[in-house]
Amino acid sequence: MARARARPPAVAEVGAASDADAGGARSSIRAVIFDLDGVLVDSEIWWDEVRSDFAARNGRAWTVEDRHAVMGANSRQWSATMRDRLGLDLDGATIEAAIVDGMVDRYEREGPPTIEGAVEAVRRIAAVRPVALASSSHRRVIDAALAATGLEDAFGAVVSSDEVAHGKPEPDVFLEAARRLGVEPRSTLVVEDSFNGLRAGQAAGMTTVLVPNRSVPPAAGAEAFADIVIDRLSELDPTTVRPARRQAVSPRPAAPPVRPVGPAVAPWRRTLRTWLSRIVTWIVVRSWVRPRLEGKDRLSGSPAIYCFNHLNWADPFVLMAILPMRPRLTFFGPREEDMTVGGRNRLMTWTGATIPYRPGKNDLIEATRRVHAVIDAGGVVAIAGEGRIRPFENQVGPLNEGAAYFALRERVPLIPVAIHGTSWIGFGRRIRVVVGRPLEPTGRPSRERIDELTAACRASLLELVRNEPERLPPGRLGRWITEKFNDWPEGSRAAAEAAERLE
Repeated sequence: MARARARPPAVAEVGAASDADAGGARSSIRAVIFDLDGVLVDSEIWWDEVRSDFAARNGRAWTVEDRHAVMGANSRQWSATMRDRLGLDLDGATIEAAIVDGMVDRYEREGPPTIEGAVEAVRRIAAVRPVALASSSHRRVIDAALAATGLEDAFGAVVSSDEVAHGKPEPDVFLEAARRLGVEPRSTLVVEDSFNGLRAGQAAGMTTVLVPNRSVPPAAGAEAFADIVIDRLSELDPTTVRPARRQAVSPRPAAPPVRPVGPAVAPWRRTLRTWLSRIVTWIVVRSWVRPRLEGKDRLSGSPAIYCFNHLNWADPFVLMAILPMRPRLTFFGPREEDMTVGGRNRLMTWTGATIPYRPGKNDLIEATRRVHAVIDAGGVVAIAGEGRIRPFENQVGPLNEGAAYFALRERVPLIPVAIHGTSWIGFGRRIRVVVGRPLEPTGRPSRERIDELTAACRASLLELVRNEPERLPPGRLGRWITEKFNDWPEGSRAAAEAAERLE
């Protein structure tokens, strides 16, 4: 469902569709301009890979920061930026030709990496409103993409940023597209996936729609420049959108600050805290229980996503105590609005081993970026796939899609990890952590692929816990430690057990 922003003086309204809307009487959105990369085709990762390969051939490394530096720039700008950031003794035209050739070759060899429902959405919207394409890509790449997707005849205007004076975040390409369509900027809707693209749309005085790309999320602060945010392009209906009340202005120099989920920590301090917390956890856990790791040979030592079942608040600490110190272990979670509130949250933040996210998912883009940074640095990310604790040792609830999505997006194995024995934490009791066979992701993170990998991961976890016996409650101290920080969605362990039996 589209989420409208109410931020005076720029306001976009989303109303119920009606016959009047379809005829244009109530909605004054007269045209829609689409970006290409990341909106219609999932090609941002291709650009990144082609640039990374080019950098490697020249003895350089292409980083996430480099990617954001060229996002939205036209060919002249990004080729010059690449030359400067990589320190290459090559002219911009040579760099541009190499990257463009690489992208065109990908389209010709592999076909379009079409985003699910995008082509159909363009056709549907083009039937009720004039549509244009305004892209930062080289014209050869645009033509290759349109030929591959079959959208060559869909757009009333196609503009490359190379054809105007300035690329995004300047508004030139959107203003030129509107001019060619013969519509006013204030009655035009811009569909974007990037921070610079949204800034350009607002600078043009247009209403902006953000459709975050899953493979390469927009830079931090992008949502602040979106009048509407939708999860999929198929959700967009321009006949129900009221234009933002805005005048064309110059692009803002920087994004507004994003409220952090925890206090900022220097990288060296975070690393020190992570190692210290793991050593202390190793000592504390082993002083209370007897942990054992089974299937260690299935941990390759390379970047991966671990998906574990969740029986107790202490599960992450058990994994910290028993999994190898390398690769560096980071947990995705917990789900908290403010990590500075509560002793457990402050402790987890202090360790530097967490990627928290808010319940409303309004910082999911930043969390996704941090997952990428961990994987890119050679680490592993562990995710409690069920998203909550469960009361029984031999059951696994439905899994959230996050673990499968991150594995597909980062192209790393998804490894099921079953924890046995933490439903009750009794002194001296055996706790086993069993590693399942790695699941290799294939393809892009489409809905179908995510669902398939999620189902395979749950099946593996169910097999790992199938014959696990239930534990008896320990003594008073053990019961207190077990339940101290447990957060039962049903309100209590008894209620959770009763609900589980009914499923």
